[in-house]
Amino acid sequence: MKYLTKTDVAALLRVSVRTITTYMSQGLLPQPRQLGRKLLWDESALVHYIERSAPVTSKLAMNGPAKRGRPRKSCVY
Repeated sequence: MKYLTKTDVAALLRVSVRTITTYMSQGLLPQPRQLGRKLLWDESALVHYIERSAPVTSKLAMNGPAKRGRPRKSCVY
């Protein structure tokens, strides 16, 4: 059984480590096991979970990044 770190999962999904943290908070990834300070995912369980929920993750990619920050002031003339 092989375990993956957060960096390994980010490389597998081709996203940043920060995106993995966001996916965890949104419940888009299975819960990792914690060994000390490290979070570890079982590789086979993670791949199975990703294949099962592929339409959900593709919807996230299609929507693009979320708009963050303060809204711009609109100029009304």
